[in-house]
Amino acid sequence: MNIILIYPLLSKERSLVDQNKQYWPPLGLAYIAAVLEKNGHKVSIVDRDVLLHKNSLSFTKTDEDTLRIIQESYADIVGFSATTPNIKDVLEQSQKIKERFSGVKIILGGPHAMGEPELTLKLSNRTIDAVCRCEGEFVMLDIANGKDLSEIDGLSFISNGKIIHNPDKMLIPDIDFLPFPARHLLDMEFYSRPSRFTSRNLNLKTTSIFTARGCPFRCNFCAGPLVFGGKVRFHSSQRVIDEILHIISQYSIEALYFAEDMFLSDKRRAYEILSLFQRYKIHKKIKWIAQVRVNAVDEELLKLMRATGCVGVEYGFESGSQRILDKMNKKTTVEDNFAAAKLTEKAGLRYQANIIVGYPEETKKDFEETISFLKNIKPSNIGFNIFMALPGTPEYIRLKTEGSISYDWENVGNPEGSKTNYTAMSNIEFQKMYAKAKLKIILPLNLRNFVRENIRNPFRLMYLIFTQFKGVVIRLFRSDLRVLLRSN
Repeated sequence: MNIILIYPLLSKERSLVDQNKQYWPPLGLAYIAAVLEKNGHKVSIVDRDVLLHKNSLSFTKTDEDTLRIIQESYADIVGFSATTPNIKDVLEQSQKIKERFSGVKIILGGPHAMGEPELTLKLSNRTIDAVCRCEGEFVMLDIANGKDLSEIDGLSFISNGKIIHNPDKMLIPDIDFLPFPARHLLDMEFYSRPSRFTSRNLNLKTTSIFTARGCPFRCNFCAGPLVFGGKVRFHSSQRVIDEILHIISQYSIEALYFAEDMFLSDKRRAYEILSLFQRYKIHKKIKWIAQVRVNAVDEELLKLMRATGCVGVEYGFESGSQRILDKMNKKTTVEDNFAAAKLTEKAGLRYQANIIVGYPEETKKDFEETISFLKNIKPSNIGFNIFMALPGTPEYIRLKTEGSISYDWENVGNPEGSKTNYTAMSNIEFQKMYAKAKLKIILPLNLRNFVRENIRNPFRLMYLIFTQFKGVVIRLFRSDLRVLLRSN
């Protein structure tokens, strides 16, 4: 069969403002595509964010191109993968596809649909034929092979006006069984272009890789367990090396980002991979960055990571308030966060501090403790995020039970557009604190460190600042600065 796999847009406003954001390749779709291709099906992957970028931010042209690709490919099946901020675009595009190609079967996967399968089917107005509630590789293969929807585990669909939930599907026990993701179907030159986001201020030609699925922890805001279950499944160390060497050979990258939830889920395996990095001299070919947990690192391991090419790590500090960390079920302390920051500096590694503000019941004091924490550690970069109530997560379920969910999918996590304030602060107080932190702490620190990392070529630096920070500046003047002026 002919299959089109589509990664949808964020909200229109955020797509316009964040035009220089990171464009990670949609590896989830690429894994599905690889399995389908291996079994004789013809597959194309469409990333609508990339189409929008190449169409000079014309939404009309991007929609037309999406439909044209479906028509020219004689598609039998269209598969979407969506997170919560993408779901509005999925619903809109599904309607357009069904109006133009009524015989095309539309399947939706991804964390949003897994968390709210019934609501998603109802909102689709019968344009989505089925929702996949699990890993998509072999569900999509069953559909492509012509198996009836009622016989495929892990699917939800509407039949005779009733929503049917087939039994859950077992997770793939050995992920080494999967082929390499089909990066050849992606515009890897576009995805790996240097960006302050992908290489975390180093402006290197960078791409991402998954070497494991799952996370052993259960943070109340995280949708990861919905997708990959509670058990961590690893690619074997040699398989990881083989894929890295393949990426280096095919795409001439300068840096690699380990995108799984926690690179150090298994320290023994981490040491094994780092040993192979040395054997294959990977540390002489590329630099790399990984997400790690604050209480999983030690000085010896961080120094070995640096010696094998690691240039930076990312920590989910999330908050400088112990009260909020406990509410998040992080199983860490503010002291753990401080210790990890100091150990990382001592090892000579850069680090990004990922922070969530706007958490339910967060107070002004909690927010101020987070800002004080950031001022004290002075990280290399700060990821400053608004809490998103993601379907299926413990926090979402709690808020839904209380009747506090707005279902404002397009603006979830968007302080400029969201109609819901989950904190213990008033809307204007939270917006003012958020804007002040962005303007006075986050942007200056990120910009200063970006300059420091790229100062060698002043003319190139000025160009990079203009291109890489343009979207941030636009957002500041359209929202954050306006909030501050209005509240003074």
